[in-house]
Amino acid sequence: MNPIMQSAIGAILRFVLAIAAGYVVKAGIWTASEATGYVGAAALGLLALGWSLWEKYRSRRKLVTALSMPFVATEDQFIEKIAAGVPVPSVTTRPDEVPKA
Repeated sequence: MNPIMQSAIGAILRFVLAIAAGYVVKAGIWTASEATGYVGAAALGLLALGWSLWEKYRSRRKLVTALSMPFVATEDQFIEKIAAGVPVPSVTTRPDEVPKA
């Protein structure tokens, strides 16, 4: 992922979490110093979760695209097909169905 995009996503997550933490501090559940630590930890946790979900999505997209190709292809060929923007099978294709673009 683009480093600038990573920084932007991280900043947005921290901003949203800081707002939420402000309400929790105002309610007296956390102190201000606790909120700082929790916001940082939550931002890292959410980024890790998002990255994991994105990687699983990408690997599933590669799998169903490879299964839908009418000929034996190399990994580079189906990656090129995905990158070309041509229709690829849905990542929600059930395991008992033949993927169709």
